[in-house]
Amino acid sequence: MTAPAPAGFADRAVALLAVAPVAALFLDPATGEALAGNAEAAHLLGCHPGAVAEAWAHALGDSAALRQRLATVEATERPELFDARLARRADPPEAVLIRARRLTLEGRVVLTIGLVPTIRRNRAETALSVANRRLEVALAGADLGAWVWDAASGLIEVTPRWAAMLGLPAPAEGIALPALATLIHPDDLPIARPRFAALRSGVAEHYEADLRLRHAAGHWVWIRSRARALERDAEGRALAIAGTHLDLTDQHRAASGQAASAREARRRLHDLESLYRTAPLGLAQMDRELRFVRINEALAEINGFPVDAHLGRRFWELVPDVREAAEPLLRQVLDTGEPLTGIEITGETAKSPGVKRDWVEQFYPVRDPETGEVTGIGIICEEVTERRRADRARELLLRELDHRVKNLFAIIAGLVSFTARTAPSPAAMRATLTGRIEALARAHDLVRPALGGALVMEPGGTALAALAEALLDPFRSELGAQSRRLALAGPAVRLGPTAAPPLALALHELATNAAKYGALARPEGQVALRWSTIPRKGCSDALRLVWEESGGPPAPEPKRDGFGHRLVTQSAAQLGGAALFHWSLGGLAVELLLPLDRLSA
Repeated sequence: MTAPAPAGFADRAVALLAVAPVAALFLDPATGEALAGNAEAAHLLGCHPGAVAEAWAHALGDSAALRQRLATVEATERPELFDARLARRADPPEAVLIRARRLTLEGRVVLTIGLVPTIRRNRAETALSVANRRLEVALAGADLGAWVWDAASGLIEVTPRWAAMLGLPAPAEGIALPALATLIHPDDLPIARPRFAALRSGVAEHYEADLRLRHAAGHWVWIRSRARALERDAEGRALAIAGTHLDLTDQHRAASGQAASAREARRRLHDLESLYRTAPLGLAQMDRELRFVRINEALAEINGFPVDAHLGRRFWELVPDVREAAEPLLRQVLDTGEPLTGIEITGETAKSPGVKRDWVEQFYPVRDPETGEVTGIGIICEEVTERRRADRARELLLRELDHRVKNLFAIIAGLVSFTARTAPSPAAMRATLTGRIEALARAHDLVRPALGGALVMEPGGTALAALAEALLDPFRSELGAQSRRLALAGPAVRLGPTAAPPLALALHELATNAAKYGALARPEGQVALRWSTIPRKGCSDALRLVWEESGGPPAPEPKRDGFGHRLVTQSAAQLGGAALFHWSLGGLAVELLLPLDRLSA
């Protein structure tokens, strides 16, 4: 038998138990009868709070095993745990987990027990198990390795996935922080340590860092580490920290590859842009409205406007002269999606107003890389103006050369025919004919550069002066010290390849006749060749060339025209001019009036 509870003990005990969050009872250690119980206990036993003792007595009376187990409880520090079946009067029995230990209360030893329904515990354990499985599935699906650091032990518990990321077996025990630090790349430790310290001290709410950890195989693995504090003490220091590791190795490898590809793409783009800007060909792109969207310096220079002046404007706003030829072709490329090459276009640009220029162009469609839709037109333009001019000059030269050869044959044939009729002997014919042909050869030598596009301009003279000097030089050589008897004077006059041969024949014929029959045939005779330009009304200026002999035999007018007369007259007529012969006792004078524009041709 135990002593009855002192007065007021039960009330104080009930007050103490009232704050317990579970069903709780104070029992007499010897008999097991209830001394006090809280409302949670009354609810569990299926009675009102004032009948807890009677309901508990019913439960004990129905379970001798429970009574015996309670009698063996000796624990005073850590409670003893055991399962029991609790009988109730009005409700079905309830399976419970009992936590029991001895406690001294106001000098009296009591047995305090807590009752937790097993069904609720099982439900909680099941829910916790489900939550853990869900967490494991989530971590596995996210390819995360998890870890938990405990401040009391200083160890980090890791999951198998965490260890597998580093090629390590799952450790049976936790990993100390110093051991973990040896796995971190030395360059990343200055990042990881202060951030983790800030999380531990409470300065930071969370922790995140991208780190390199050493794999068991020796290479480095990129990890994204994240963590939060699970529990803190009163001063804010973390008591437990949980975190995850995400393997970023593949992402970093891909990012590195992308960065290398991007660098290579930028290099190639830079090369293409440099080529686009500096290409000797004109390059441009237009949209479907035929507005410039880009253009290089070469084409902008051809058009006579800066690059910026082209952008956003239609091409005919800048080069209106080529619209009629180019626009139908450009629209054809837009409609068909087929390129056009070798397009020859001629027109004027602002760079050279009034000057027709030639281009060879290519038009090609610009397509959207994803849909293939034609979004614009690309242009490649090569200016061939000088090439076309050279081609036309060569064609003209060939025609001119053909004409010259035919003319020379005709002239030589005429010289042979005329010389044969007037020569007294074959020897005389050969000498006369040879001189005349040599005169043609000298004229050809002097005007040959003109056939290539340049007029003969000798130092100190012109084409006419050079031709006269060359033709009269043999006669001066024969005169020797008296070469001053043959004088030339006149302004600079250009001669072209058409005018030189007939003028050479005329001068040669006059000089030959003077040497045979005229002023140069006598020691005191003299010849003056003078020329000047004179204006003419309604037409171009003329060249007045005068051959004047003096000091020689008289020159009466002949009864009929000789070959020399006809040759000089025909040569002047061939140049669109006229020859006037002045016969006198003082000597012969011949005046040639020739249009200047015909002489330079």
